[in-house]
Amino acid sequence: MITEGSVSEHLVWSYDKLMNLDPDITTTQELYVLHTICTTNDQSGNCPNEGQLDRNENFVGISPHFLEGEFDPLTFRGSIVTVDNWTHVRNLCKKYPNKNIYYTMGISTYPLNDKRINFSNLVQEILNSKCKNLHIAFVNGWDMYTDEFKDFDRAEKFAKDFKELGYNRLKFLMANWSICKKYNRILPGADVQYFTIYPLRISDSPGKASWPDSIIGKTGNKHRLKKIVCLNNFTKDHRTEIVDTISPYERDIYYSYRDKGIFLKKEAVNTFARKNDHRFLRNQDSPPYRVISNAYAWIACETFFETNTCPTPIGRLGGWGDKPEWQYEVTGFITEKTYKAFYFELPLLTVGVRDTHAHIKQLGFELFPELFDYSFDNIHDDAERMVEIKKVLINFLETPLQEIHERFFSPNVQEKIQHNKELIISMAKQDPFNVNAWNFKRSVIS
Repeated sequence: MITEGSVSEHLVWSYDKLMNLDPDITTTQELYVLHTICTTNDQSGNCPNEGQLDRNENFVGISPHFLEGEFDPLTFRGSIVTVDNWTHVRNLCKKYPNKNIYYTMGISTYPLNDKRINFSNLVQEILNSKCKNLHIAFVNGWDMYTDEFKDFDRAEKFAKDFKELGYNRLKFLMANWSICKKYNRILPGADVQYFTIYPLRISDSPGKASWPDSIIGKTGNKHRLKKIVCLNNFTKDHRTEIVDTISPYERDIYYSYRDKGIFLKKEAVNTFARKNDHRFLRNQDSPPYRVISNAYAWIACETFFETNTCPTPIGRLGGWGDKPEWQYEVTGFITEKTYKAFYFELPLLTVGVRDTHAHIKQLGFELFPELFDYSFDNIHDDAERMVEIKKVLINFLETPLQEIHERFFSPNVQEKIQHNKELIISMAKQDPFNVNAWNFKRSVIS
């Protein structure tokens, strides 16, 4: 999360720096203004015994992902400016009258964390400013599971709190397709966009600089060694079931389950670092090129599988407890575990919550019925859905390698793979907090 002490981040400038240097920001379409009073963690929501707590009253901070690399400290390549007061906000609106200025804050992973936030003073400040280009943006591109808890509905709160301001001055950038559809319905006129940090993070993760723009373009239609790649990190029941199902086919697969001590060959990191080093956890965004370019499909074991899921068990930070009346169906939530297939140019099967593949299609990506039967996708009963998924996997793993090769390199499948790669790159390029930095970094690399 961006805090007051992190304004030196290469893509986050302070108000004073922007005003003093007065850079050319012609290519910056929007400015996201982050007030230093936004101090609450957007991923928080403590539930030691009774589910989420509703004690927070502070505005929520934001946690964008930023491109890595060297950037000229005198050139504005970002879109975020931190401010200390409302005079700063009004001055920015007047200095850049032709740009949309967004007073920006987070929208929490756990909805009850936003219940007691009072937006009335914010609404009055914006109305009193008479700045027509001033709007409000709520951002969470990481984890959003549900928008309700107990008797609280966050969208209904926003509808009530911002009615006077007008919904057309609201923007929501949220990492849940189902919640986006709900907000479009409840807040007509608001700018509601599906937004996730993962396309950018995947495309910019360590090791990618040496990868070709097109993996298949480089490898051609040579025969590959393995049928699937299935990489897993932390222990989950559904991941264990999948690994137990595919491991008998060890000669035909690349797989890992780090929590269980199963690693790809040549993962040269000591045991302690494997458990605790952020760089090691991050490098699963960049598995070895030799692995990706030598397999025919990607199996993603998502964060959640159970239809009614508590994201974090009771007694730990986050989540909402395990009482039956506190269970909510998580839909529309997709993580990097799925998105990596598109960047890696591989057909996908995701082991996730109900309707995961339907939501993937709604986001514009193509599926691969030429290789996988996705009819399990809308099965509500988790155990039944898992049985059907395992049947699909076994059927694929029993298919001769030559037949998989022919299906993979069929014109229809290749066209879909190319479409998905172009779409995931487009999503990375359009990340609102990195759009200028992306163009700069890519021009430097090329």
